[in-house]
Amino acid sequence: MKSWTAGLPSSTVSQNGEAVVPGKPWKAVALSATCSFLLILIALAGACRYSAPKQPPAQIAIEPLSFQISSGADHYQIEGYFAHSVEAGRMPALLVLNGDGGDAHQCIVNILQFAALRIRLACISLPGYGKSSGPSRFVGPQSLEAARRGLDLVAARPEVDPSHLAIWGIADGAVAAGLLMDSDRRAHAVILQSGAYDLLKFWPRAPIGTKLSILRQVWPSKRVLQERSVIENMPDKLDCNVLILHGEQDRKTPVNQAEQLARALREHGAHVETHFFADGAHRLGKVVDQPLRDFLRANLALPSSDEDS
Repeated sequence: MKSWTAGLPSSTVSQNGEAVVPGKPWKAVALSATCSFLLILIALAGACRYSAPKQPPAQIAIEPLSFQISSGADHYQIEGYFAHSVEAGRMPALLVLNGDGGDAHQCIVNILQFAALRIRLACISLPGYGKSSGPSRFVGPQSLEAARRGLDLVAARPEVDPSHLAIWGIADGAVAAGLLMDSDRRAHAVILQSGAYDLLKFWPRAPIGTKLSILRQVWPSKRVLQERSVIENMPDKLDCNVLILHGEQDRKTPVNQAEQLARALREHGAHVETHFFADGAHRLGKVVDQPLRDFLRANLALPSSDEDS
């Protein structure tokens, strides 16, 4: 009859009754199994630690900044968020106009890093984008009204210095930010990313996909295109600092729109800085962070001895 010790057949039992694997003592086997188990636990713990969702820094507070606007007979609910550090006092503020993918909450989380520059942060989604009600009408009057009202609310906050405001428009948000720059002098610094700025020249050469997207929103008459053209509505004199960000591989909005805007802005007296990314597409992602940080530090942010040089 076969006998079993610790689950092993008699052929693996020594004369003194201790279980062994041929050529390997049982204690070595147990030690090896224990080490393997511990390594598995450590790996699992590491995986859990790094798969946890990214949380905003504890010293940054995020608050809703939602509001309503009216344009003609239509009413719109605008989604927005405001973020600020616990540091007291009035500080400069940056308002982001989201006219691309994602929503305002994703937007505010993505820009929290810029709070280290000692600026307040806000994001709103234009009508028809994110969780804001639509339709957008391709950056129609409701988009400009949402941008203006968002700037009003940010400037009125007690923790914001209304004399130091910046706006950052992305894609269609860049069109809204540019139109706001044309008509509202409060923005000390303006960032325009991946936008179309001379729609009268843009429309005939626009990619077919872009044309179809515009046609689903509005009929592109000459009047409609002119009303939405940043260059066509530019005042005689602009005294502001502008950063233009654009990808040279942008198939939706060709880079020549950004180049044309830079020339027009300089002719009207604005201080212009451009960054054209050789491999950049329409959505530039994190590649804009460093030039944007440098621009905000030079033109908006308060000096900070704690910030990295």
